[in-house]
Amino acid sequence: MANTNLVALKGYFENDAVKKNLRAMLGQKAQGFATSVLSVVNNNKLLQNADPSTIYSSAMVAASLDLPINPNLGFAAIVPYGRQAQCQIMSR
Repeated sequence: MANTNLVALKGYFENDAVKKNLRAMLGQKAQGFATSVLSVVNNNKLLQNADPSTIYSSAMVAASLDLPINPNLGFAAIVPYGRQAQCQIMSR
């Protein structure tokens, strides 16, 4: 497990500026969204190897569109391509 990437990603979401941006975009849903991002990464070994900054950027794209990133819901997913992560809109 790429534990250092997960720790770095947690650091991104604990940053006050990031919290403020998420609250501005998502209001009271911000904390739940951040938790769901960490959960998705924690449950995907390939995503754990991606650069945390690309995971964060991908999550922010989904947040700006107010889409949940849980791939099981079918709205958006954070998909790893080697060390890069991308937000992909899914069709239901």
